[in-house]
Amino acid sequence: MEALVVFVVGFIIVVTATALLKRTGSGKHAGVVFSIQVSLLFLVATLSLWHECSVGTIVASGLATVLGWYVADKPSHSALAVFVGRYRLALFLLSIFGIALLVLVAIPITTFLTSPGELGIHMDRLLKVNVRDVMVIVYSAAFIYLLATVPGLRAAMAVVATGAFFLGWMYAFVLPFGYPMLTGLAFEQLARPLQDILLRSAMDLVVVLAVAFALRYCWLRFGSRAVLGAVMMANVSIALAVGFSASRDQVGLAGNINETPTHSRPMVFSRTQPNTLFIFLDRFMGSHVESALRDEPQLADRLSGFTWYPRSVSAGENSIAGVHPLLGGYDYLPVEMNARGRSLKDLSVEAFSILPRNFAQKGYRTNVVNPRGLGFTMMGDCSFLNWESVFCSHIPAGVSRQKAQQMGFPVHALAEANYASLLSLLGAMRVAPYAMKEAIYARGPWQPFLDHSSGTTFREWAELDSLKELTSVDDAAPAFNMVTNILPHEPYYMGLDCLPKTTQLHVSTEELQKLGHKSLFSLQHANTARCALRLVAQYLDHLKEVGVYDQTTIVIASDHGIVGSVQDSSSRAIAGGATDNTYVSVRPLVIVKDAGAKGAMKVSETFMPNAEVPIILCRSIGGCINPYLDNKPIATDGRDDPFPVSLVPWQFSLQKPDAFVVRKQLMLTGKDPFNREGWSSSAP
Repeated sequence: MEALVVFVVGFIIVVTATALLKRTGSGKHAGVVFSIQVSLLFLVATLSLWHECSVGTIVASGLATVLGWYVADKPSHSALAVFVGRYRLALFLLSIFGIALLVLVAIPITTFLTSPGELGIHMDRLLKVNVRDVMVIVYSAAFIYLLATVPGLRAAMAVVATGAFFLGWMYAFVLPFGYPMLTGLAFEQLARPLQDILLRSAMDLVVVLAVAFALRYCWLRFGSRAVLGAVMMANVSIALAVGFSASRDQVGLAGNINETPTHSRPMVFSRTQPNTLFIFLDRFMGSHVESALRDEPQLADRLSGFTWYPRSVSAGENSIAGVHPLLGGYDYLPVEMNARGRSLKDLSVEAFSILPRNFAQKGYRTNVVNPRGLGFTMMGDCSFLNWESVFCSHIPAGVSRQKAQQMGFPVHALAEANYASLLSLLGAMRVAPYAMKEAIYARGPWQPFLDHSSGTTFREWAELDSLKELTSVDDAAPAFNMVTNILPHEPYYMGLDCLPKTTQLHVSTEELQKLGHKSLFSLQHANTARCALRLVAQYLDHLKEVGVYDQTTIVIASDHGIVGSVQDSSSRAIAGGATDNTYVSVRPLVIVKDAGAKGAMKVSETFMPNAEVPIILCRSIGGCINPYLDNKPIATDGRDDPFPVSLVPWQFSLQKPDAFVVRKQLMLTGKDPFNREGWSSSAP
């Protein structure tokens, strides 16, 4: 019914507008008329998508425009039929095929290969189902073309389809996407100012007209045969890109975990021997410790023996740049990895291997739990840590399911068809102009994926809350345990009471100001950081109860800060002037407890990049070496001043095979990340 409404209204608008153009005698100004016609087509399509976000309405708007134009100006269509000639069927079907291939196959595969580890669908299923859907669309388009028996109508359909194809290609591969990364199965909840939306919409009109006039010029200059050749070449390039992507090293496959079989308690500690524990909290912004301690002063006592290093800095603003120095030291800063000229995937595996190999060689039972990012996969491929005395595993899904049953928390399981629909929805967003992107973003069928994202927050909370049930204690050999958790990365469904919710956290503007935040995004992250620290303290209380806390060296750290509408209102940031998100994004967490350390948590003003974390952890075994660099000791070697920060894309696929794509290089001089004057930037 909505598609019918769109068709009728669109038809009336186009007929009326075309009649007015003819009445004003603007036929002498062909360029002006063409601009108005193209703008009208774009406007009708955009408004229809805002009216109802569905394939039916966008098809109805296109047909309404073509038919309305034909009814109001039949002579022009007759001339168009002669001009386009016998290539109109091929142009129409190949253009429809190209659009469908982009939306349903090419972009979904790229998204799948750079997924956040949440896509429960295999590549074969994605290809088989979506390629079938592409052909269904092409056959349906052919049927509609068959119904349009008038040559002028068919020519108009071919021209509109060809223009839409090249426009979609432009938005897919040339222009930036303009929306934040996915977290869970939903976009990051970053604010989109109205002025930005309006500016993008204005730019849409410029891009649409530019593509239309370029296509018009090429058509007039070279003819339909050349345009058909261009469409064919573009389709071939897309198909080749799909084949290349599908045949790559399967980067990012959600199902490729290959973990070492372990018992139900993957973490183990010795009562009689030294232990080392590394808790890696993804995207925990270090300055949140100050507000967490202010809100919950008892945390300072529960984190007994710890020292917090607020003056820390990461090597990048996202995990792909920040995690490798955190695990492997300064030799795995992006600038150092680029200098080696080797496969980034191989170097990434090296960084993940440094700590497990060193501790295992020193006789430690080594347990690596949830190694996200290992092998350039989001979930982490445990097959890369297949050594004696090293046990790599992922926390079983049953842990969070059991917790959900106990709490009555609904778990929204998604079928493979849901994941395929999500990828296709993302494909449609990628090829659409920005005004249409906004319509899909605001009115698209995202709810199943938002429901699933609340489950992602619940899962990460449940895994942190269940660490004591995943831990065993004995009197055997020393143990090294490393566990990764991304709760600080999934803050949107965490309540102020530190319990996960089925709806996103929202507060009034007055309450937001009272809590000291300028955006809901900022509050959500600060609140979840506090909750994560509380859950870690709960686990540490358990280690005290079972008698292994004192002899355990513990490091709690993150790989980077937060990118988004977050300002640092901590005392140090305000004093030094480095409150802007540029600095917040590279402000990680580093908290350290040496074995035997006691007393309430202390604060050290020593400069401590998170690239020092491997050095700190290795102190308990007399230091570590890098077996991939001729047994070079893991050390600072003066590389902390100036400290290089590399801003790179967050996706695996957007890097070069043997180098990070550095978009901007920041340098920190003077060892004080809170001093704004110590920061400088340069082109890569």
